[in-house]
Amino acid sequence: MDKSTPSISGTARSMAAFRALESAKPARERLFYDPYAKRFLSPSQRLLAACSGVAVLRRLVELYADSRAPGARTSGIARTRLIDDWLGEEIGNGVRQIVMLGAGFDCRALRLSSLAGIPLIEIDRSEMIAYKNRLLDRESQGRRNIRRVGADFLTESFADCLREAGYASGLKTLFLWEGVTNYLEDKSVAAVFDFVAGNASSGSRIAFTYVHADAVAGRFDAPGLRSLLGALRQRGEPWTFGFEPEALPVYLAAHRLKLIVDVGAAEYRRRCWKSMPARGVGYEFYRVALAEIASDAAR
Repeated sequence: MDKSTPSISGTARSMAAFRALESAKPARERLFYDPYAKRFLSPSQRLLAACSGVAVLRRLVELYADSRAPGARTSGIARTRLIDDWLGEEIGNGVRQIVMLGAGFDCRALRLSSLAGIPLIEIDRSEMIAYKNRLLDRESQGRRNIRRVGADFLTESFADCLREAGYASGLKTLFLWEGVTNYLEDKSVAAVFDFVAGNASSGSRIAFTYVHADAVAGRFDAPGLRSLLGALRQRGEPWTFGFEPEALPVYLAAHRLKLIVDVGAAEYRRRCWKSMPARGVGYEFYRVALAEIASDAAR
């Protein structure tokens, strides 16, 4: 957890910092624009983000970030853009409800105009939700399509919380589960997939991230992995769960889901940049997948 603000996720704050850095770039260069990300930063991160409006200073900040966690920044930025694109495609394909599981400091509900008229439920720990509500109070006012609810995936039934928040099982839904599975246990991960398969309409999908199981065990050959795992343990947010990519289709099928797409950091970075950033290596163990309810699972 972030020691400066008890119960607030340090990793969620780090992702907000990456989004703030990307948003400081000129419009022609950035992959997306998130004007709200800087609100979630620590004082030191906020100072670095403020400096990033100047190109030469931004490059220095990026160098510093990339030296501390090779590949984390470029992976986080590219996966944000990838999921933004998936959201747009799914809305074009008839999705009429969005559920963000472990929403963290995700501000897509406010920054993406395509989501303005769609019912959107954000779930995270109560402390995170309260903190987010406080920082986004003004922007959230009048946005009746957005509902935020507190629930802990490890100790509470998020299914009950979803229903209380007005979740409509009859609407074609996209579940977004970004940056969460690697902090859970098998039972909690399975419970989410089972809920989606058993309580969403036909054609509903779930987009989720995961880390390679070998990375969780420290066996994946990637720069900086050992120091990253140590930093996460020290922060109180160790990785506890991962998948073997080749086993994912069978796992999902057992939970009545069909894998549609599964891409790793190296591939989704290539999708976002025609010319790879000079420091665009590392974090290849991080992956993003999209799955759909099997035709015989929806109820």
